[in-house]
Amino acid sequence: MENQVNPLKQYFRKPGIWIKLPSQGNFYKEKPSEFNDMGEIPVYPMTAKDELLLKNADALLNGSAITQLVKSCVPCITDPTNMPSIDLDAIFVAIKRCTYGDSIDVSTTCEACQTNNEVSVNLNHIISTIKVIEKLDPVELSTGIKVFINPVKVSDLLSLNWVQFEQIRNIQLAEQSNADETTKVALLQKSYQVLTEKNLEIVGGCVESVTLPDGVTVTNRENIQEWVSDLSKTDFAVIEQAIMSSSSMGISKEFDITCTNCQTHFKSSLDLNPTTFFA
Repeated sequence: MENQVNPLKQYFRKPGIWIKLPSQGNFYKEKPSEFNDMGEIPVYPMTAKDELLLKNADALLNGSAITQLVKSCVPCITDPTNMPSIDLDAIFVAIKRCTYGDSIDVSTTCEACQTNNEVSVNLNHIISTIKVIEKLDPVELSTGIKVFINPVKVSDLLSLNWVQFEQIRNIQLAEQSNADETTKVALLQKSYQVLTEKNLEIVGGCVESVTLPDGVTVTNRENIQEWVSDLSKTDFAVIEQAIMSSSSMGISKEFDITCTNCQTHFKSSLDLNPTTFFA
């Protein structure tokens, strides 16, 4: 039988909002396919299936809930795992905005008097703070070396979250089984080593190239990873900080509050952890 056009197709989801990506498609292996004349991409509201998936603890832990959410709501991004993390926060806010409305209720504590304040945050205002990041400045070390970096990928974040969860779970299991102190210390040491290796892997993966003082540029992945693993603590920290800082450059999550009790003005920040943000 010939394929028939679904008569309900005209009533399928429509884009709820169009936004600029902080990366504007840079740092992608395959750029998003639907930029309009304003340099924006369409974001669709969540489906009931998307919402249910975000309530699945296992799907959140292994990252499948996040990747499937992006595929569903931002279909022009074909491989969410390889997208730069600077785009992820902007996409989360846009999905929340076109699914649930313009505002989100947030609870935050006054720094001065510790009073709990309930605030309604306008998501359109948060979206308006999106800044385009065309490139990241190179990191200059005291040795004269210039390190050219890319943002952390979503796959890196998901992988790190999973490794952290596994290590915490192993330690908790040891506590519950009343393991002896020697076993607990060994587990802690192993966990520290696993997390350190994962961190080295992520930082090395974000280094695109290294330019030496004599002008020679190194792009070989194995050479770069070996060099990153042998860096001094100080130099590694400089590179790591620059990479991690890039993750928060695309959109401002801060908002202003006046305490209802003491009238103190202070700033707070949206928590975009998908476990609670989409609850």
